[in-house]
Amino acid sequence: MSVPAVITDIDEVLTTTRAVRRRMDLTRPVERAVVEHCLRLAQQAPMGSNLEDWRVVAVDDPALKRRIGALYTEVWHQTVEAPLAGGEAATTTRLSPSVRPDPEAQARQARVLAAVKHLVDHLEEVPVLVVLCSTKPVPRRPLGGTASGYYGSIFPFAWSFQLALRSRGLGSVMATALAHKAKQVQEVLGLPEDWRPITLLPVAYTKGLDFRPAARADLADVTFWNGPTERAGSA
Repeated sequence: MSVPAVITDIDEVLTTTRAVRRRMDLTRPVERAVVEHCLRLAQQAPMGSNLEDWRVVAVDDPALKRRIGALYTEVWHQTVEAPLAGGEAATTTRLSPSVRPDPEAQARQARVLAAVKHLVDHLEEVPVLVVLCSTKPVPRRPLGGTASGYYGSIFPFAWSFQLALRSRGLGSVMATALAHKAKQVQEVLGLPEDWRPITLLPVAYTKGLDFRPAARADLADVTFWNGPTERAGSA
């Protein structure tokens, strides 16, 4: 079944596909046909070794969503709430609004944390939870070797899926923190041992379509020609 796009301008889709948490419509059902259509589009994403080593489990069963939501709450407490409350250095540097350089950045980070907590509190109410798994052998090192291919297949798939959702009036967010509970997710969903959960994508229709491009660094601050000295935009 083909599901027509409501946003057809590719540049608009690319620049306004945001991490959606608060603006998920938790009361509007999401049809399985829409999810499956967007997943078919995502299958055209690049893949390592030309092997579809991804496995996708879409969850709309309330009992299963409740159990996944409980796991996500545990992750929030263990990796965000408790470390911030205890002043753990690495987490504070990464997430605390207090270490941001100016009041505007501090307020923005506080809004992000509040939005994440909102999703934590309401995850089981999201119409569909999509768990993306990889069957590739786990890389021995976090960088180099097979690591690039391991993550370089599943995340293009995830991003293509998010773009397809956006173009059809739905929103999502890449909730990678659930990977902290990958083994438990396998058990909840009865997954084979080699279906390793990499990320969670909650899916819902959005409240409105009026998302805007986010503030980003000037291209010249992050892009260079032929080495680290010639900044982009110099032509």
